[in-house]
Amino acid sequence: MKKLFRRQAYYIASAAFVILSFVYFVSSINQAYVGLELENDNGRWIVTSSDPHGEAFELGVRVGDHILKINSYDTGEYRFVQKWSEAEGASSIEFRSQDQPAVKLIKLSRSTVLLQLFSEIPMVILGFAFWILGFITWYKRSFMVQARALFWLNWFIGLAIVLAPASSRDLMFARELEYIVLSSVPMLLIHFVSVFPSENKIRIHRFAWHMLVFMFSIILSFTLLQSVGIGHSISLLRKLVLTTMIIGILFALWNLSTLVNSPKDKPEKNQASIILWGMMIGFLPFALLTAVPLIFNFQTLVNPQVSYLFVTAIPATCYYVIVNKYLPDSRRLFRSTLAFLITGIVVSLVVTYLLFLLSVVKTLNPEVCLLALFLTLLFMICSNIIRIVLNKLLNRFVFSKGEQNFKIKLHKLNEKLTSIHEGDGILEEVLESLTIEGAFIVIEDDKGGYLKKAAGIFSEKPDKQAKLEKFFQADQKINLKTQILTHDFPAELYIPFASNEFTCGIFLGHRHSRIKFELDELRLITLISSQLAHRLITAFVVKELYEEIKDLAQRSLDSQRRSQGLQGITTFLFSSLEKERKLISHEIHDGPLQLGLDLNRWLKYLTEECQDYDKTVKAVSHMRELVEDLNFELRLICNGLRPPSLTDLGLLAAIELMCEEIMIKELLLISLETVGINREERFKEEQELAAFRFLQEGITNVLKHSGSNKLKIHIEMNESSIELTVIDSGKGFDTSKIGDWPLTGAHFGIFGMKERLESVGGSLQIISTLGLGTMLIATIPVTTTSKGILK
Repeated sequence: MKKLFRRQAYYIASAAFVILSFVYFVSSINQAYVGLELENDNGRWIVTSSDPHGEAFELGVRVGDHILKINSYDTGEYRFVQKWSEAEGASSIEFRSQDQPAVKLIKLSRSTVLLQLFSEIPMVILGFAFWILGFITWYKRSFMVQARALFWLNWFIGLAIVLAPASSRDLMFARELEYIVLSSVPMLLIHFVSVFPSENKIRIHRFAWHMLVFMFSIILSFTLLQSVGIGHSISLLRKLVLTTMIIGILFALWNLSTLVNSPKDKPEKNQASIILWGMMIGFLPFALLTAVPLIFNFQTLVNPQVSYLFVTAIPATCYYVIVNKYLPDSRRLFRSTLAFLITGIVVSLVVTYLLFLLSVVKTLNPEVCLLALFLTLLFMICSNIIRIVLNKLLNRFVFSKGEQNFKIKLHKLNEKLTSIHEGDGILEEVLESLTIEGAFIVIEDDKGGYLKKAAGIFSEKPDKQAKLEKFFQADQKINLKTQILTHDFPAELYIPFASNEFTCGIFLGHRHSRIKFELDELRLITLISSQLAHRLITAFVVKELYEEIKDLAQRSLDSQRRSQGLQGITTFLFSSLEKERKLISHEIHDGPLQLGLDLNRWLKYLTEECQDYDKTVKAVSHMRELVEDLNFELRLICNGLRPPSLTDLGLLAAIELMCEEIMIKELLLISLETVGINREERFKEEQELAAFRFLQEGITNVLKHSGSNKLKIHIEMNESSIELTVIDSGKGFDTSKIGDWPLTGAHFGIFGMKERLESVGGSLQIISTLGLGTMLIATIPVTTTSKGILK
């Protein structure tokens, strides 16, 4: 019910507007506009203002004349003189001119009333234009607070304009209504700009609202006092109303100008710019030519009705901005409007001067020029409307076949785009449907991804592609409007699209036979091109996602394999550790432990049995041999855990001793080559140990797996690293299967070797060919600690 009541309020207000307009217009038919304002000067009613457009001025009444009687009543007793100090409603007037003592009597004829009303019809039409545009805006966008605010603003302005003819004739409280309505307009104007383009009720709006409410209260009080005949300050009341209007206009323009300074990416910037220009065109002529002169008691330059005509720009721009979701650039619109105005000014001046030369216009004054300008602009607008309507009618009934064929082609193309999956196939279909020579599409995302596709003449000419790409790179995100390119460009149409993540440019080549695209075709082509861009961007995204998923799956597989390999290596390390412990346990049990038991037995024998000197010496001598054997056994175990030669002699000497020991034990010939390193060179302990273990493990692998009886070791030292190479001429193996070894539990020594090297920042390279042998290359970054001296 609340929503229903809200909607009914707008219909009731509209009906009230129509009824009031009709009543006051019909009432004005029976009463002429006199146009006299009077002032009591010691009992004499003197004319203070005689409107040149009033009937009294036409009949000879001028400023300073003494009005004696109105409709046979003494001037001071006439009701409109008492109420508003005006002579409206008079059918006869007796007066005496300043320079003539004779009394004159003038009578107002009915024919002049009808003639004056004919001149008032544009004002009534203007008022109805305000109301109709406000009603249509609300009807189309009733859910928007801006549309509802514009309805009431237009309703009040339209009613004030419609009341103007009746108000000037003092008909049925028309003057009171006009003042009250006009003093309400600034408040509604402030309310409109406070909700446009969104609600932004800042402090300055509240201040302006309170100030205008205060002034409205004063004007309402003065109007009521004047209406009942208590007050006599009609001039002050008129100035208060006009001042309130000026204040409201200035606040509204200031608010819109602040929105114009918004960032470029804000839509309200463009909307505010358009409405700002509309309000300036509509309000400034009224303010400068009518309101300000009346406030400061100057002579108005033109008839107020002429300045009112320019107010039509306000409802038109507000309606256009609120109803249309997408708007042209305000700068281009301003340039077009400025060119239109300049054209109208030039044409109106020329026409006015020609009419003056032909004596059709008697005098040249600002009022005549402004009226001519308005009529010229109105004629130009009507001409454009008629041209647009005729073009549509001709296209629909005379030239509709070609346009329908083009629309049918685009409709079929749109249907085919949904079923074609390959980008090349889409472009070929576009070429066939639009009968163009070529198409070229460029897509770029914010991550650096780039896709381009060409069809037709562009697919065979890279130089044209390069030129189009250069244009795309220079124009992207700067101008997002469909462009018809110059005739010397490889393509005829450029259709850009941009989103947060993608920028797309579609170039369409010339039509066959070089038939140009029409402007009214661009909308449909742009629509189809947006579908094409969407399909290609989707394909581009799907392709990127496929590549990412494929890469992710491969990395997941590699990670899984590495995890399984590490698990196998860990198991192998623990197994090797247990084997080492078991081996050390056996070695200690069979060697040092037995010697220790034997030594303990001899010590017991020494304390219990050996009483004479010879036996004691013999026992001690035997125990010394046991201790030496124990030391030897323990040294052997320690040497197995860490070679003493590496600590005592250095890396190169330790490697030489290891090679000699292996060649003595095994049927293997080892050749050792060194470059850039000497026996005195020493490195960090972990680096020397990693290099030694690499060579030890490499030699062990040759003995176990290669089947070769020859081995070559190459050691080369450079500024920051040492490179160790183990080369054999054995069986070799397939290096592509190295990644599967941890999964099968084979050759964990290679992975242990790799892990040890990587722990010191080194790397391992394996080169092998079946039947041709294997090469292991280890690179270890080293730091020289000192030049050792051989012990």
